[in-house]
Amino acid sequence: MSLQLTPDQTAFLQGTLSMNVGAVGRDGWPCVCRAQGLVVARDRRSLTVLLSASRGRAVLEALDAGSAITLVASRPATHATLQLKAASAVRMGASAAQRAASARCVAAFGDELETLGYAAELKSTLAAVLPTDDLVALRFAPEIVFDQTPGPDAGRVLARA
Repeated sequence: MSLQLTPDQTAFLQGTLSMNVGAVGRDGWPCVCRAQGLVVARDRRSLTVLLSASRGRAVLEALDAGSAITLVASRPATHATLQLKAASAVRMGASAAQRAASARCVAAFGDELETLGYAAELKSTLAAVLPTDDLVALRFAPEIVFDQTPGPDAGRVLARA
């Protein structure tokens, strides 16, 4: 039976987040890429994470070679963090709706950083640095979810398939 995210986990993942996707390359070394958006499936059993194909080349190559996938999603204002892992991910082209979701996620991330005292120009810089024209979508069904919020519960398993 597959894991179903809780309503609270889903709400968190649909919020304002800083996200990174990780994998392990053929050489055994980890590789990481900044994610630019996230869409949770209606049934809460799978996620689609969006990233730049050009900037995420190493992660995509690792996934194509059979690496597991890790997504780390953190709320900048609180440092609340979830880590989700799966044995594999399926690569797809990003749809127009997913590109729009990515643009919203990047803008919300910029807004959040501005409320934390970062320069207002950071929002436009993020939009320029994280373009949506070379987005790729990675769909995966999380097999384990961890609380990675700094503190005594960091590393606690929240759900397992």
